[in-house]
Amino acid sequence: MKWTAKEAEVIRYFQERHGGPGDDAEALPYRLTSCGAWAASRPEHLFNFFKRVDLSRFRLFIDLGSGDGVACCTAGLFTRSIGIEADPFLVSRAAHAALDLKLQDRVGFICADFLTQRIQEADCLFVYPDKPVDAIEKSLQGWSGTLLIYGPHFPPKRFSPVEKLKYGRETLTVYSAEAGSEE
Repeated sequence: MKWTAKEAEVIRYFQERHGGPGDDAEALPYRLTSCGAWAASRPEHLFNFFKRVDLSRFRLFIDLGSGDGVACCTAGLFTRSIGIEADPFLVSRAAHAALDLKLQDRVGFICADFLTQRIQEADCLFVYPDKPVDAIEKSLQGWSGTLLIYGPHFPPKRFSPVEKLKYGRETLTVYSAEAGSEE
């Protein structure tokens, strides 16, 4: 895939931070936080997914459990992006990444449990879940946006899949609240 200079800069920044490009999942950083586990995502995979989803059509992207900011900074290439992360160390790393990449006008971070925040204000939510997403779904009753779930492990029950994308061994499923069934 051909990248612009800025896209290549963001991808390279996180590849270097996470130990370089490659497909070895064991090489990526991992951290336990007060709200669960965080594992880094590959920026080149995220970029591919976000381009295919056309994130530029959304006014606000929020990453639930944003870790060190790789998804938010990548999303910031397309739209305004906010990351919500409970771990202060990871929020600090994420904020530094946005500054280093000169994305601070499009990308911001909040240190909090995302379930205590007004996430319904976003029209696009992203999560790489480490547990079932029941609490997220409950907090989104009446919401009419798009939910992006990275990885195959915890599909939502109340949202309907619109599209399943694959890149290498990774998957991203696009869910619509409007198409979702009520329980």
